[in-house]
Amino acid sequence: MSRTLRLALALALILCPAVAWAHAHLKRSEPAGGALVTRSPQVIRLWFTERPELSMTAISLKDENGKIFSLSAVERDRDDPLMVSLRVTELLPPGRYMVGWRSAGSDGHPSRGTFSFVVLAQAPVRANGSVPHVNVGTDTIGGGTATADSSTRSDNEEASEAASSIGNSLARTFSFVGLLVLIGVAAFRTLVLPRTRGINVEMKVRMEQRAAVLGLAASLLVILGALARLSLMSQMMNAMPDMQTMSMSEVAMHTRWGFALKLEVGAALVALVAFALAARGLRVAWLAAGISAIVLAVTPALAGHAAATQGFTSLMIGTDFLHVLGGATWLGSLLTVMVVGVPLALALEGTERWSGVASLVNSFSPIALASAALVVVSGVIASWVHLEHLSALWQTAYGRVLLLKLFLVATTLGIGAYNFRRVQPQLVTELGTARLRRSAAVELSVGFLILLVTGFLTGISP
Repeated sequence: MSRTLRLALALALILCPAVAWAHAHLKRSEPAGGALVTRSPQVIRLWFTERPELSMTAISLKDENGKIFSLSAVERDRDDPLMVSLRVTELLPPGRYMVGWRSAGSDGHPSRGTFSFVVLAQAPVRANGSVPHVNVGTDTIGGGTATADSSTRSDNEEASEAASSIGNSLARTFSFVGLLVLIGVAAFRTLVLPRTRGINVEMKVRMEQRAAVLGLAASLLVILGALARLSLMSQMMNAMPDMQTMSMSEVAMHTRWGFALKLEVGAALVALVAFALAARGLRVAWLAAGISAIVLAVTPALAGHAAATQGFTSLMIGTDFLHVLGGATWLGSLLTVMVVGVPLALALEGTERWSGVASLVNSFSPIALASAALVVVSGVIASWVHLEHLSALWQTAYGRVLLLKLFLVATTLGIGAYNFRRVQPQLVTELGTARLRRSAAVELSVGFLILLVTGFLTGISP
């Protein structure tokens, strides 16, 4: 019991780091939202909470009558990677102006909004391009450094954005499921099956081929999930009116997030072909499948916050890679053992069936333990880099969802400990195998809930 508690506490450290991160939301602007300025601004500056993808950042400017004013291309500040700016190429007459913006961080999460400012008076522009000072108070009156405000959106806009967010979270969930199963199948074939002693060679070959079919299905799920995320990303980026639209190919070709997505699809396609060949008995194809699984394990880090970590990028990509690899090897291999290995072992004659099941589980147990240790170590490293405010766990919606995930992970640990201590010693009997199948089904169901919560969690700003 104390061992399970210690593991649960360690997982709390693993899960807390994400609290310190936010998506690329607008932090402040110049002019600020609601500001009253006494001269036509020549430059609009936006500061984000995370380094924005320049190719996915767009800004529009219009007056209260809907007239759109021309702006220069968006540029990143050389000294501050969180700030972008663009020049206003037209003189703005007195009136209220609305700035619309859209952006996304390296993790691909889109954000958008609007804020307004008022030009109180206009001064003529000199020949050298400068604007003389207007004797009406200061250049900016009130709210010079205030956070930009958001305009009121219609119910249809909010409903559409909520639906897109839910769809994106579900697409991420099924991508995670596909990655977990694909990596788990490769780990089963490479790490678990060769260590199994109580099963003959012919049965091992059948297990390999059956596992390859499962890996093929997982590869398809990864590809479909990636394409769904790309489509939803394009829709969300184009939801802002008065801005140039972005096609799916532009999102994929010109962004860091798009590079990670292309790598994910490419590796999944290679895995798809490899598993198809392995299912036909070509054992050398497992090498390509294993390499593809390793590549796929790093893609979440390349598309997430790890790639945007200032000063610790390589360290965080490495720890995220180990985190995904460990978790997928743990639960993905368990799924393969229960869906492929155990049913085929039960097809053996006489007492061989029970010894076959016991041999499979005994081969899997040290792999699961090592994978769980990998998850813990990588999580502690991530905590050391990321963790800032523990109080956000209970003070924000993100933190409360994170606590739900922690509860589910602790539940999975408890079930795993029960299997190891109570069920595994009884596997040589029919009753013990039946208990294993029931408890493993519960463990995998909770694992799916963890992935579902994770899919939604990555779409919530801390």
